[in-house]
Amino acid sequence: MLKADDGPKVPFGGSYTPSDVQRQAVSAVTTAGELAEHLRQLVVATLEDVERAHLPDWRIPRFFAGHQVAADVRADVCFTLHHLARAGVGEVAGRPLDQILIGLLGDIDGAGTHTFFSYRIAETLLAHGRFDGSPLLRAMSDAQVAQVAQAVDSSDWLELLDAGVLPRNYAGVLARCELRRVHLGLVDDTARLDGLVERVRGVVGANPLGALDDSNDGIGRYDIYTADVWLFTEPLADRLGEVWERGMARALDLVLAVGDPHGTSVPWGRSTGDLSTALTLELAAFAMSRPESRSGRHNEHRARDPQDDPTGFGLTNPAVWLRRAVDATTTLLDGFDDGGLTTAHAYRAQDAYRGPERRLQLTFDLLGKIAWAAAALGDVDPDLTPASAREAYPPVDRLVAFETGRPAGVWAHRSAGAGFAVPFVGATRSHYLPALHRPGRWEVPVDRDLPTWTPLVIDRLKRFTAGGLPNSVEHRDGRVVARWESFIESGAGVEGEEATAPLAGSRTMDLSVEGRTIVLRDDLTFDRPPVAVGVMIPEVADVPLTVEWQVDRGEGQATTVPVDGVSEWRSSWSELAKVHQLDLTPARSLSYSVRVTPLIRAGSTAFGSHYHQALYPAMRDRVVERRSPVGWDAVDDPGFRSIDLLHLHWPEWTAFDDLDEHRRIVEALDDADIPIVWTAHNLTPHEKQPEIHDPIYQLWAGAVAGVIHHSAWGEARLRSRYDFGAGCVHRVIPHGHFGATWNATEPPDRAEAERRLGLSPAGLRIGIVGAPRAEKLVQQVLDGVAACSRDDVQLVCWSLRGDELVPDDPRIPIAEAYRNVDAAHYATRLVACDVLALVFDEAGDMLTTGAAGDSVGFGLPTLRSEWGYLTEHLGAAGLPVGQTSASIAAALDSLTDADVDRARRGALRRRKELDWSVLAPLTADLFDNVLRRGTTP
Repeated sequence: MLKADDGPKVPFGGSYTPSDVQRQAVSAVTTAGELAEHLRQLVVATLEDVERAHLPDWRIPRFFAGHQVAADVRADVCFTLHHLARAGVGEVAGRPLDQILIGLLGDIDGAGTHTFFSYRIAETLLAHGRFDGSPLLRAMSDAQVAQVAQAVDSSDWLELLDAGVLPRNYAGVLARCELRRVHLGLVDDTARLDGLVERVRGVVGANPLGALDDSNDGIGRYDIYTADVWLFTEPLADRLGEVWERGMARALDLVLAVGDPHGTSVPWGRSTGDLSTALTLELAAFAMSRPESRSGRHNEHRARDPQDDPTGFGLTNPAVWLRRAVDATTTLLDGFDDGGLTTAHAYRAQDAYRGPERRLQLTFDLLGKIAWAAAALGDVDPDLTPASAREAYPPVDRLVAFETGRPAGVWAHRSAGAGFAVPFVGATRSHYLPALHRPGRWEVPVDRDLPTWTPLVIDRLKRFTAGGLPNSVEHRDGRVVARWESFIESGAGVEGEEATAPLAGSRTMDLSVEGRTIVLRDDLTFDRPPVAVGVMIPEVADVPLTVEWQVDRGEGQATTVPVDGVSEWRSSWSELAKVHQLDLTPARSLSYSVRVTPLIRAGSTAFGSHYHQALYPAMRDRVVERRSPVGWDAVDDPGFRSIDLLHLHWPEWTAFDDLDEHRRIVEALDDADIPIVWTAHNLTPHEKQPEIHDPIYQLWAGAVAGVIHHSAWGEARLRSRYDFGAGCVHRVIPHGHFGATWNATEPPDRAEAERRLGLSPAGLRIGIVGAPRAEKLVQQVLDGVAACSRDDVQLVCWSLRGDELVPDDPRIPIAEAYRNVDAAHYATRLVACDVLALVFDEAGDMLTTGAAGDSVGFGLPTLRSEWGYLTEHLGAAGLPVGQTSASIAAALDSLTDADVDRARRGALRRRKELDWSVLAPLTADLFDNVLRRGTTP
């Protein structure tokens, strides 16, 4: 067996698949060594899937899904296997890697392999020594060897670079190709290499800010290659010297500023989506493997210019980069289907030049990058642990400049309420425009003539927008003001193609952040009214928006258009769901504003409960309900990306009595910087057992960012028993009533309810409903009714625990053990009652009871004890009866019809006050408050 090096080789079988369980495991990675293992296994498993489904015995097809397969696919498969060998993998699909490489190289198309793919073949060969005598070529014919030699030679592409046909980053690509030919011993004269290195120095070193304008006509095409160019010129670093060191520092700084917890490095322009995520992984592995990272000196490390590290925590802080790598890996694990193919073209979009015809190439391009990162992690301390999300994505509000003479740059904003990047760069394709960009929240169509967050102006049978480099950009805290002094053709300028003459006019954009709301104010002027003008705000399916338009000067009509399933409205990450648009009446001068607020995505641990079902519909204009990603019935959500906060109800529901599992959940939420709001229904679980449950409740109490108490009395009880963090926000928001829930069953009238339940008429029928509780004094009520002297009273009880002694009294016609019944049956019971009896031990451990929501909801007076919750919650709807059988009997004997009527009126007033429509905004306000007090979006 041939070996790429003398390191250990680890054979992997096909048992690993990027399933939900493994994605959860990656999101919980605790060391760099674990991450490297996940990456190796991901690449191996995906390669085995694609070999089995589409490349049997590693035969590269000539066409795939209607498209010819080019030589780049073979080169990328080789490059992926090369890096797997560097990462310590010895075989894939039961075959040694070197055997697979020999077969692939034997069929290479020399003339068709060029540029990026030339250096990938060259570096694959170089891992086995010089070209002459290479063990990979030993068994080949002379003709085959000649094809391989031609494949690593891209010198003929210099003419295209000279002619300005290729993007400027190709200078680095061709220099890398030539460098590897020299290393392979195929070229003795280094003049061409030296010339290319100087050319690279001129391209990447001309800008003192280290940003690459990849266009040939200076339009300011800054995008992912502004960062990536430094990574793929890393083999030239010793030749480029200071230029390369400073440029890489700027690249790391840029990605630290605009990257996000989705794992993306640069979220606008070409090659975003999974390619941008893979770049994060590569840059992270590179940064962690830097000498200053490995030596532990990252906290002292600074680039020579302090402006190269405005973050203040070190550009190569290994823990920060490990966290970013973990986040990128979590995303990439979702990036391949069961057959091993990239899903980048399924229900999302890539640039036109990376369309479906390059599906196979993109698959192996991504796998090669992942394998490279796995190998690079071999130089990282395997015990290194990742930073938390709070540490890895600190607040930022910067205008990152790309040039010194023109206002090219990107506004990077990350605060407690918002996070996005807004580029001010050349080109007017949809994904280059000054729109908000952030995967999973702010997305735009890819490579389209569909401006968003930017006016679309139609005139002269052409489409224009305020794109390209602005004339000015001013940044202040949480705000950017930019001005364009003409409108240029929409969807043009990426390759510098000739565009239509600009449309005379101007745009002044004032974009700001107000908490969680993005505010856009636009002033537009035209020499004459255009044919049509408007603006569009796209909505991601998982993040509904509240969009509020206001036309300050002129007239307009707002509407929302569904676009889900429409191919042109696909981003690099998803299908957009809706477009909120403002259609303006054309005029010479227009002014409008729009306020855009994402709904809060709350993961509820009581999803489906009566409380949840009553509360969340009343918050639907501000909060969108999500199932909980934690607990025994958790939905799969690695990294907790589907929620903005966790709405905790009964802590014991999440992990029962397992303190260690509760701790793991709390630590995972804290690590992901997901705030917790606790609706404190209980002081302790109904099962009591304080030795078990108090530590669990205390754990959650110390972790929550906000608490909803159903009474001031309850707040005092809870806060006296558990310690909360200093920053925890406490709010008293009463428990809403369930009248609408039970009325929705269309309950019968009183007479019919009595008939169904087998009850005879009574002057005052008292009901006891709800589950038995230790504090619920059912026996005292039974005995109190039996001891009273009234003959018009009747007690119906559906709440026996089973150990009560039911008096033999005809005034107690129903006394049944508690059982759960459907809503209609329960509503029928309530209709049959005149009052409910809620007699709870005043010294007990309960904080609230949902049965009070039933009595208020039906406008029923309530016989109550002096339990603090009931006195506060019921107010005038409560009739105090004490909590002993004697006090209850005496209260019943003295109770008058006027007392009951007065309490009934109190219940009706309280029903209005405790309607969910009144209480839901208070809950949404608290959610919003907690999110804005946090540290990351």
